Amino acid sequence: MSYVSYLLRRFAFAVLSVYAAATAMFAFIVLQIRFIFRQQLAFLRSPWAKATEQEVERFRQSFVAQRGLDEPLYERYLHYLVDLTTLEWGQSVAYGEPVAAVLDGRVVTTLEYVLPGVVIAIALGVPLGVLAAFEKDGAVDWSARLSTYALLGVPVFMVITYVLAVVSPARGGQSAAGGLSVHPQVIAAFTVAVSLLAGQLRFSRSAVLDQTGREFVKMLRAKGISRLTLVRHVLRNAALPIVSLSLTELLAVLVLNIYVIEEILPIDGLARASLVAVDQGDMSLVTWSTLVIVFLGIAGSFLQDVLYGYLDPQVSVE
Repeated sequence: MSYVSYLLRRFAFAVLSVYAAATAMFAFIVLQIRFIFRQQLAFLRSPWAKATEQEVERFRQSFVAQRGLDEPLYERYLHYLVDLTTLEWGQSVAYGEPVAAVLDGRVVTTLEYVLPGVVIAIALGVPLGVLAAFEKDGAVDWSARLSTYALLGVPVFMVITYVLAVVSPARGGQSAAGGLSVHPQVIAAFTVAVSLLAGQLRFSRSAVLDQTGREFVKMLRAKGISRLTLVRHVLRNAALPIVSLSLTELLAVLVLNIYVIEEILPIDGLARASLVAVDQGDMSLVTWSTLVIVFLGIAGSFLQDVLYGYLDPQVSVE
């Protein structure tokens, strides 16, 4: 199987995963609606409500009509998939506009600080991890390991608090308390980089250490090749586990961190919209903002598959 065929197969699997995740969300919504309906129906029939049978029946008809429950389940599911594909995600109660319009710019806002932060973490973490592995038990290695433990022990909200103690987000071009004026997106990108840097360094060091004890490394050292050439050979073999562990860590950490970052900093991104939706009971926005995060995770997994096939040709021919 060629690399292109491998990519097409993985892309098809990613698309299938998107619709599988959407199907799971549809099933959850159906069960939730049924639970709410039965709960409200039980309340109306309770001695406290004292509702007549006519009132109960009017409630039943209104509830069914408003949520389209008079349609067969398979038709509702097909309409749901069509809406998913055409981005007809309903109306947001909290923002008073279509859900797709609410999420459109806010997803971009979140990515504007997430992507630079990820790039910085990888650009610094991987070289530092490789250097620490080749200087095992030396001053550089111990410094890197202690820094890793320190960074892992500092929560994200504390990182933001420390940064805000030195600089203040730009508000109308002025800074508070005489501090420096820094845009919130810059602070957010720095926070993302700090939160991911320790993991990148640790994974890179472990992956390189697994390679340095192998026979090919001993043979290359015996030949007297330069340190840079040795690093290049080792890193080529360690790239696959680094990619595997790094992307898994990135997706897990980022999903949690963006909610903390956008709750503290004045950033109106995807996480902030999701929090507003939960606070105001905007179920359409809650549903689709959650699915967007899932879709981004699937996109990250597809990127991981792309890198797998590129770094290890055997993966694409299996």
